[in-house]
Amino acid sequence: MDLRQLRYFLGIVEHGSISRAAEVLRVAQPALSLHLKRMEEDFGCQLVLRTARGVVPTESGRRLAQRAATLIEAMDGLRDEVRAVEAVPAGPATVGIPTSLGPVLTVPLALAVRRAYPQIRLRVVEGLSGHMREWVLSGQLDLALVFGAKDMGGLETEPVAQEKLHLVGPADDPLLRGRSAIPFAEALALPLILPGRPHGVREEVEHAAMLARSGVTVAMEIDALEQIKALVAEGCGYTVLSERVARYGAVAERLTGLPIADPQIDRSILLAHASGRPMPAAARAARGILRDILAGLTEDGGWR
Repeated sequence: MDLRQLRYFLGIVEHGSISRAAEVLRVAQPALSLHLKRMEEDFGCQLVLRTARGVVPTESGRRLAQRAATLIEAMDGLRDEVRAVEAVPAGPATVGIPTSLGPVLTVPLALAVRRAYPQIRLRVVEGLSGHMREWVLSGQLDLALVFGAKDMGGLETEPVAQEKLHLVGPADDPLLRGRSAIPFAEALALPLILPGRPHGVREEVEHAAMLARSGVTVAMEIDALEQIKALVAEGCGYTVLSERVARYGAVAERLTGLPIADPQIDRSILLAHASGRPMPAAARAARGILRDILAGLTEDGGWR
């Protein structure tokens, strides 16, 4: 027995006629009679009496009709409630954004979510891209932006942008002045200031070095981008960043960068969530807004 059969039974009781109920419910009369017969077999008792004036429920049938009406009303109310959740998302949504993307994404995302869905309680967590993967898998984040390959165990990913990495040095550095690019092998030999693993830039540089069968000269490890840029501006070494990150912040005017070539290093930006875990409506709404923001940045030429 299911809700459909209960609706059919209520129709028979309300209209007092199988033929009239069949007409209103748009069900063939023989099929409706068969549903009634199967229900009586399931309950092991007669549910209606057939009289010259139509059908009337037995005492068992009246009890069933009362309970069926309550159940159907509850299910209809639940359906309306679920549809309302989809129509007006509410509740918590936790989004992870890598530190290097925070300056261009966190505030626009928070403003857009607040304006479009004031009932969503947005939480934005910034951190290293490698940590984002772990937090999404563990359920601490509903979704996150990550750097890396499209295929990641346990994650469903959606490529949203791609950016080229540059060698970044002091603005007055003679090694970088007047050049349009720097060979990858030459960049690797310079004293680099890089974040530790599992930062996305560090992984991209080491992966490219492995393919080139070369080593990386890491002079310092600093897990803070603004501090890395400040040290580079002071002439303590070089770093590898996207042009977007290098030109943002307090020391941006004291830095210069060159595209890395032969080979160039591209990295993908992916939108990721845990595979096999349903995403709440609030998180799906936030994801839609984040997609729109990323699309706008790509169209403006900030990314490919």
